[in-house]
Amino acid sequence: MAQAIKSRNILGAIAALTVLLFGGWSGAVIGWLLGTGAAFIACQGKKITSAKTGIRLGVNAGLGLGIWILIASLVQGFLLLPTTGQSALGIIQVLTLGGAGLVVATLSGWLMGAAQGLGPRRQRITVAFLAVILITFPLIDQLADTNWTATVIQILIFALLALGLNIVVGYAGLLDLGYAAFFAIGAYTTGFLSSPQINLEWNFWLVIWIAAAVAAVAGVILGAPTLRLRGDYLAIVTLGFGEIVPVVFRNLTQIQIYEPISKIFASLLGQPKLAICLVGCDRPFNLTGGEAGINPIGRPALPLIGTFQSGKYLPWYYLVLLLVVLSVLMISRLRGSRLGRAWAAIREDELAASAMGINLVQTKLMAFAMGAFFAGFAGAFYGAYISAIFPSVFDFSVSVIVLCMVILGGLGNITGVLLGCVIIMAADRLYLPQLAQVLKSMLNTSVLPNVANPALRDFLATSVDPLQMRLFLFGLTLVVMMIVRPEGLVPNAERQAELQSPDEESLAEVRSL
Repeated sequence: MAQAIKSRNILGAIAALTVLLFGGWSGAVIGWLLGTGAAFIACQGKKITSAKTGIRLGVNAGLGLGIWILIASLVQGFLLLPTTGQSALGIIQVLTLGGAGLVVATLSGWLMGAAQGLGPRRQRITVAFLAVILITFPLIDQLADTNWTATVIQILIFALLALGLNIVVGYAGLLDLGYAAFFAIGAYTTGFLSSPQINLEWNFWLVIWIAAAVAAVAGVILGAPTLRLRGDYLAIVTLGFGEIVPVVFRNLTQIQIYEPISKIFASLLGQPKLAICLVGCDRPFNLTGGEAGINPIGRPALPLIGTFQSGKYLPWYYLVLLLVVLSVLMISRLRGSRLGRAWAAIREDELAASAMGINLVQTKLMAFAMGAFFAGFAGAFYGAYISAIFPSVFDFSVSVIVLCMVILGGLGNITGVLLGCVIIMAADRLYLPQLAQVLKSMLNTSVLPNVANPALRDFLATSVDPLQMRLFLFGLTLVVMMIVRPEGLVPNAERQAELQSPDEESLAEVRSL
């Protein structure tokens, strides 16, 4: 009961923050999303014998969330807007926006609660609810004018990366700090094969599979020399690989390829002109464009839709959503397969796994290859989506952020990994930029004009910026998370058992009695 109340309050605080920062019809949209989630959480661990019981729990959860939204709408309309230099809203408009959030959250809770009371069919109905939300979200986003679809596309791209890294780290227990390298390899492969700059314009639907395959081969190449390493040593090697790949792409700007035997003889004789040139003879060949990158990159096209465009997000959203769904299905099957059980055995004890007849070489290489495969998918989509590739995008921070998504959500748990991705990316790409804009408006309107000291005014104007503190807030969240819940938000059962102390386990048994 206490856990359900705690989760409801956390979701309520998130909904209130959303309304305060974005205003408008964001309360109705977030009420729809979080109202469904609050009802689902409220019904977990409960013995629901009928739809009536589920409806009661769902309505209570949705109503509690809706009250948070209504109060936040009143504060935003009457107090926050005037402090940012905007006109306060009328009472009718505020009650309409807040009341819509309250009604939508309650109705969403009612529907999810009713679904949870359908007995054996509850799981299928829950999946159907999730599918409806994912399919209709961009349409609701356009209707409410919240403009969140572009951010959600970025979240789904990183979800592909997190799902792939979860295979390597969560399933096989191999710490990989250079995962962004496979992301870069997939993106640059797409650029090489579908860019007019390289004089190759292959079809995207073929290129995306080639990019994933090339990334998988790169995963095998990385894994082959690291088979005898584990722990910190493996992390250092993968870190080096992740740093090398962007540097290589940055410097492949003057390529000349000579026939090796003639090159050796020419060097021995001191006559460089005797070497037989194969590529870039007249002038060096610029393969990657250096820091300027590859631009443009070919985009996907469909018969009824045409070529995907930058400002039209619907085709991009449904394409990356399809990639994520396919990845989840594939990884779920892998997890329950013989290969997945072999990964789990290696993660627990390599020596015992080897004694049981598991081929450590083959199994580890498959983990690296499969993890890189999904990173190649993400890189191919990302390159086509932004229609350009730059080496600075694939730096070490990408690997760290994706690793933190996996750890925050829960190692080895697909649901937890996706949840960790949503939390980190939504905070970084959606909430922090909007918070920075709101704080800047408040400073310029209500604070700085009342500060007489010029030095203090300049300090406040330059220092009160959440975007400058994003890494600090990100790190602080991870430190708190590791102290409070090291197994992650939605932990794998084995991982949770490993990190649970004997005292906590005994206490849990006593409470269950």
